[in-house]
Amino acid sequence: MGNGRGRTFGFGSATLVAFIGTVAMMVRALGSPAGDIDPIGAVVGISSLVVSGWGALVTYRSARWQETDLADASARLASQVLAVEREARRQLLGDHDRTVDLRFAFRPSASHSVEGADVDGSLTGVADYFQRLRPRRMIITGAAGAGKTVLAVQLMLYLLEQRSADEPVPVRLSLASSELHLNLETWIARHLEHVYHLSRQAAIELVIARRVLPVLDGLDELDSTPCPGYGSRSAEALRSLNAYQQGVQKAELILTCRSETYDALQDTRVWAHDAARIEIQPIVSTEARRFLNSRVDDLARWEDVLVSLDRNPSGPLALGLATPWRLTLAAAVYEQRDPATGIYSRNPRQLLAEHLNSAEAVGTHLLDLFIPATVKLLPRHHRPSYRSQQVQEWLTTLARYLDDNAATGRAIGGHRLSGTDILLSRLWPLANTQRPLLTAIVSAVAVSLTGVVSLLALLATQSSLLAPWPLLTALAIMGVLAGGLQWSQLEGDEQRYHQHRTQARTFTRRLASGLGWSSLLSIAFVTLIVAQGTSLSPAATGGAFIFWASALGLVFSVPLPNAPENSHPSLHIRSHLIWGLLTPTMVFSELMCAAAMSGDKSVATTLVMTTAGGIAGGLMLTPVLAPTGLWYISMLLLTRSWTRRPLPWRLGRFLRWCYHAGLVRVAGTAYQFRHRELQDHLARQAPPLT
Repeated sequence: MGNGRGRTFGFGSATLVAFIGTVAMMVRALGSPAGDIDPIGAVVGISSLVVSGWGALVTYRSARWQETDLADASARLASQVLAVEREARRQLLGDHDRTVDLRFAFRPSASHSVEGADVDGSLTGVADYFQRLRPRRMIITGAAGAGKTVLAVQLMLYLLEQRSADEPVPVRLSLASSELHLNLETWIARHLEHVYHLSRQAAIELVIARRVLPVLDGLDELDSTPCPGYGSRSAEALRSLNAYQQGVQKAELILTCRSETYDALQDTRVWAHDAARIEIQPIVSTEARRFLNSRVDDLARWEDVLVSLDRNPSGPLALGLATPWRLTLAAAVYEQRDPATGIYSRNPRQLLAEHLNSAEAVGTHLLDLFIPATVKLLPRHHRPSYRSQQVQEWLTTLARYLDDNAATGRAIGGHRLSGTDILLSRLWPLANTQRPLLTAIVSAVAVSLTGVVSLLALLATQSSLLAPWPLLTALAIMGVLAGGLQWSQLEGDEQRYHQHRTQARTFTRRLASGLGWSSLLSIAFVTLIVAQGTSLSPAATGGAFIFWASALGLVFSVPLPNAPENSHPSLHIRSHLIWGLLTPTMVFSELMCAAAMSGDKSVATTLVMTTAGGIAGGLMLTPVLAPTGLWYISMLLLTRSWTRRPLPWRLGRFLRWCYHAGLVRVAGTAYQFRHRELQDHLARQAPPLT
């Protein structure tokens, strides 16, 4: 495969050079007096242009669609999934490695049966339980916070550790972000391509060969009601899963869902066929004691709470702490200590207060204290630093927005907005909940028209810039730049197979690579000007080269939005903004700079034309090249502290901070709240967005 890719890149380099040379000859020919053009040479040049362009396209496609080694691709995928899910488990357990040994029971059904399903099991033996099933299809159900996702992640880690070369790789997908208009195979392949950065061909072949075991998390999150009917999105998803075949049998899968939702679907005669349903059991006092003993520093402080759990196993406190999530909350809240003195901030005996007379009251009490405790638990050297009130306010805005999406089923451009996934590229409807799409279109048109009018006004004041060569040069440079972007994308594909998704190249290496690319483009740019017959002084030529190389070098130093370095959701929008907003600005700045220098303009005029032309050209093309970035900036402008939808200026950095603090988690290409109960709690406290 390596030799094939080397030949591919070599041929691509040759076609790119041929393309640049052909454009240079055409520009020079168009600037020659009538009768000086050789017709045969013109035909040959145009033919060479077409051939080189076609060769570049074939090169790109051949690099993307080379033969896939399934064993090698699945092995690499398995190593990436293992690292991702290991980190996900740490996040789910509150930056810890201890969890309750969850017990579960098999829920048989008279309408369907599965071979190999035992009566009960536990977290430590869930992998063996799953391996005995025929077919290997499992539905994990339980109450809210029962540990369904934790059990699924633990099962994935066990399967990955025991996996042989020919076994499928378990891959977790969030059903809340599913595209139900796509079949399951297409959706899984897109997930592998976007999240784990497999090539499209490798992703498709892995799915077709059933080398992927889909772990589908959150069937209950597809609908706003806990008891969906036959025509619901969750029922539609189950029917799609039932059509997912291995051969003559159903294909392997794992699915998580709340018990109430799955019971309601079964009542409508919709269920996952040939799948063993297991139910996670509530935590008993002995398990709670064992868990707290492994998580807290001084178990004696918790003795009164544990005694209450033993004496009244069906009381409000026992029911309120009957899930791993609630126990984790309690440990996080009541283990908070002063960083300097080590004194505990709260006493667990507060859980025995009279006003906590129901399981819901216990849960609300813990959730109210969770964010303040989390903010204070972070080390002082951790930057940036936020006040707990700010964190609460900003997360409440996001929670209310997600809750509105789930309740209304809002769709923009045919895409249903998620009720659980925080995608920076799809948060712009939050700025205007009445007519978000109209607002986005109006802002894009206004920005583009501003750029067009400004550029025309600048050109009108400089009649020498209206010659045809600047336009042709601009088209050539944009074409070469587009080729450079695609070539960088191919380089990213090559790196995907040899780098872990979280191992980003250093800024120095990216900057060196960017300067190399921009230097080649600078040479091509200066060559085009000279081929036109324009005489440039050595100083002007050197200035144009340095400006172009430095500016584009900085842009190229930022990874492309789909590169492996941008696996973290907040980094994706950063690259999208830089590439979409700065690239056209740099191109037009260079064009105006070169035009001003070739026209013997003064230094002041050159600077004004370079700055104004770059900004105008950038505004003109930004709505075309980076609509998402433009709408994202508009959203930030309309969600300031004085509005009813406050968010921080650097939203991506804030969400990364929340991730490290344990308030949100990463699910694929999106953020999600650490637990759905936390999202629902914040949404209930927030005023309506409208």
